[in-house]
Amino acid sequence: MNIFIRNSMQQIFKFLLVSGTGWLIDFSVYLLLTEKLNFPVGYSNFISGIPALTFVFFISTRKIFGNNINGISLKKKYIIYFVYQMLLVALVSIIGQYIYVGITKSNLYNLYIIKYNLKIIVKIIITPITMILNFCVMKILSERY
Repeated sequence: MNIFIRNSMQQIFKFLLVSGTGWLIDFSVYLLLTEKLNFPVGYSNFISGIPALTFVFFISTRKIFGNNINGISLKKKYIIYFVYQMLLVALVSIIGQYIYVGITKSNLYNLYIIKYNLKIIVKIIITPITMILNFCVMKILSERY
């Protein structure tokens, strides 16, 4: 197997592990906000992403991706990643809120499993979008600059 492909596959696997841990942080805060504090889905998703993205950024730049020390400082990379994440999280939070409202107004909402787990289902629907985009952005940001 080509060394580039092997290295990329290892990075993807490690990133999935780190992102999975970040997702657990994100999901725990999300559940606290939506279920215990009754925050709206969109706001909860936005707020819960901040500690998770910080964790994923610092672990990823130190343990997964080659951090080019000749380019942009780690602090500046974090600021770029944070701004990118806030835009992405805002977008997927809006999408998640629309999905939530749309399903509550549809016949699907009459299904027991959907009615009582909809906030969790919405979070699971929007998660793959962010994970794929995050891997690509983190790889570019860490290895190119």
